[in-house]
Amino acid sequence: MEGSIPKELWTLSSLRLIDFDRNRLIGSIQSEIGNLRHLEWFDADQNKLTGKLPNVFTNLTNLQTMDISSNRFEGQIPDTLWQSNVDNFFITLNDVVGTVPADFCSVGKQIKVDESNWFAISPKVDCSCCSEGQCYVWDFNLDIEHIQCPSDNIITFDYFVQYQVTDTVANETVEHIIGPKGSSANLCLSPTGCYDVNFQMAMVESGKADKNVVFSLGRKVGGEGLAVVKNNETDVCIAVNVCGEMIGEHHKKRAGLNHLTQLAAPDLSKLGDKDSATYKALCDVITKDEMYDEYQICDGTLLQRYVLLYFYYSQKLNFDFLDLATNHTCMWPGVSCDSSNTFIKRLDLSNTNLSGSIITQIGLLRTLEEIDLSNNTFVGTIDPALYIDLPDLKIVRLGTNKFAGTFPRELLEYGKIRDFNISRNLFVGSLPEDILYSKDLSKFIVTFALLLK
Repeated sequence: MEGSIPKELWTLSSLRLIDFDRNRLIGSIQSEIGNLRHLEWFDADQNKLTGKLPNVFTNLTNLQTMDISSNRFEGQIPDTLWQSNVDNFFITLNDVVGTVPADFCSVGKQIKVDESNWFAISPKVDCSCCSEGQCYVWDFNLDIEHIQCPSDNIITFDYFVQYQVTDTVANETVEHIIGPKGSSANLCLSPTGCYDVNFQMAMVESGKADKNVVFSLGRKVGGEGLAVVKNNETDVCIAVNVCGEMIGEHHKKRAGLNHLTQLAAPDLSKLGDKDSATYKALCDVITKDEMYDEYQICDGTLLQRYVLLYFYYSQKLNFDFLDLATNHTCMWPGVSCDSSNTFIKRLDLSNTNLSGSIITQIGLLRTLEEIDLSNNTFVGTIDPALYIDLPDLKIVRLGTNKFAGTFPRELLEYGKIRDFNISRNLFVGSLPEDILYSKDLSKFIVTFALLLK
């Protein structure tokens, strides 16, 4: 569904359940939602809703569950929410801020907010009773973090009541308990990682587990990805050869290697190709980087260092890594960072004679606000993976290249986009009549030249 939530909905005072999840709804949630005094369940996660949440939650006396994760809400979480009877509240992957009061936390409540430091100096929402943010294992169904995960690295299984996955290298465990019902876990794991998995597979009428499934996942010798390790195989976590250096289970850089192969370098066959950008970038970061210890896994700073190196190598940029190895990532070519000199805000490599296609791993740099790759000779299409998870993106300049295909319409729907230039390329088609433009029209600049067919 597209468009905004019709205001007439808020006049249906007998409504008890509203489920709008996984659509393309825009606009805000109006304060008139407070009229729905019988409402028990409101689910609108994974839409494009914006604005501030209305401060009317004390009117919703029967509301038990509210899930508005994966939208574009902003501002302070209303005080009336903490004074309400809501037991299940999920608001991850938004731009809201606030503090969950200690007296709101109680046994039986489920609260999920953005309280990790993934690409953030500090959590957006402080919560003393929320589960810790995970940075080694993600379950997409839990909306713990919004990340791009290579499809080959997604492991799926059905479970009842609970599951538990332990990263044996990082010594971190992610666990989810959902009560007496079934669900699916869609986990993003590393092809070089080592994991113990424990979950209940079914329930019997008595309410007890029918079968408890326990197994280990690891990389097979000579294999390219994860596989179930049989009971008679004692070497669960084999060493990985990176540029001639064996990175074993207890190597100080194994957790970092696992993280990079999990999100940005999933094709392990490239570890044997010395001419590939993957090989060169991993070799530099894992075996040559003098500043490796300055960067962290759980805040994304190690990842962004690798992504930049991978981009430089993929575009055959003229540089010597030894000149970069002693410099902070924010001092690298084309990069501008935030005021804390931590996270990349701007990538400007315009007029640098770059060619080829753009790597989609740039889309992992979640704090990017500006991309300027204009006046080069890039080719190919613009994959949505390049920008779909960049919530703060404001400026996109890709003009005077050789991009082809249909233009990226989703970019025009980003609420913060104000400068969008794809002129002088080889795009085809016409601007669709139903396009939903950025809300900041007063500052919005669209420049394109389409070859109509």
